[in-house]
Amino acid sequence: MIKTKPYNLTKEKYTAIVIEKRFKKSWWLYLLMLLISTFNFNKFGKDSFSTFIIIFGFAYPIIVFIYLYFWSKSKSNDILFETINMSFDDSNLYFERSGTESKIPLRNIKNIISRKDYWMLYIQQGNFIYVPKDVFYSKNDFSDFSKLLMIQE
Repeated sequence: MIKTKPYNLTKEKYTAIVIEKRFKKSWWLYLLMLLISTFNFNKFGKDSFSTFIIIFGFAYPIIVFIYLYFWSKSKSNDILFETINMSFDDSNLYFERSGTESKIPLRNIKNIISRKDYWMLYIQQGNFIYVPKDVFYSKNDFSDFSKLLMIQE
């Protein structure tokens, strides 16, 4: 069994992940709203419907950003920011957080997203496990974990 250094997901990193995922998923909607608002800008103030569309089109992406920012930092998400001790073997991931232990079989990982400095291991849609790439004690441990994830992909 290979253990990692204790780590935690920071509120700033979680906020960045949530906002990035939302905007990658719905970028076309925000672009469409901005385009409609831009093309109707010459009608601003002439009728209430056009004025509403323009204000809403420009404000909606900002409102979504602000909402996601405060939602990601809410107290209901505090459990996500606790320190985690992770270990793994050939078939399971083991997590210890706040004195509780959990075991996740690797076959339960539905999707793996690799970023420059972390992995997101999806157990189900919208529910991921954050694993930084710098928590391993040695390059061999990092390599073993990477190989284990490749088998799951």
